[in-house]
Amino acid sequence: MKKVLLMAAFAVASLAANAQLYVGGSLGFQAGKSGDGADNVTKFEIAPEIGYNLSEDFAVGIALGFKSSNGDFDNEGWSTSPVKSSKSLSEFNLNPYARYTFWKTGIASFFVDGTVGFTFMNEDRGMLIGLGVRPGVKLAASEKVDLVAKLGYLGYQFGNDKAGKPSTFGLGLDNSDISFGVYYNF
Repeated sequence: MKKVLLMAAFAVASLAANAQLYVGGSLGFQAGKSGDGADNVTKFEIAPEIGYNLSEDFAVGIALGFKSSNGDFDNEGWSTSPVKSSKSLSEFNLNPYARYTFWKTGIASFFVDGTVGFTFMNEDRGMLIGLGVRPGVKLAASEKVDLVAKLGYLGYQFGNDKAGKPSTFGLGLDNSDISFGVYYNF
């Protein structure tokens, strides 16, 4: 067991010495009302991420995510109908990705992530699987710190029986598809 731990520590140290490993993530919080006289609605999201630069243009990584929403819902999600139930919904996301950086200029790098996403929902609501691409920009704030923004999603998503067997294809470019994060480069 000691040999395995020692080998793992050596592997992590050698990766860090090459400055190819990065960690980071994003946080999100939203609170408000869904309409006149409506109850408060609160959403929270945390998404840690770890990745490895294979070259200057290619990287692979994985983002984990947890979303929690409290407020008025119906069977389809947020509701504005008179029949509402107040409850909490949560999701766990697992999103491995491959990143291609297609343009660099000064401190800015523009990239696109090809991702396979898995979403597991509470209350036996099932699982969703998505395949898609997500563009983004990375700004080098310093040698070790990068600021990252991702906007939109183009892809296909489908779900199992418990999720209602949804099947969607589309392009999302609204403010719910934007995320900001920080990366630390080793």
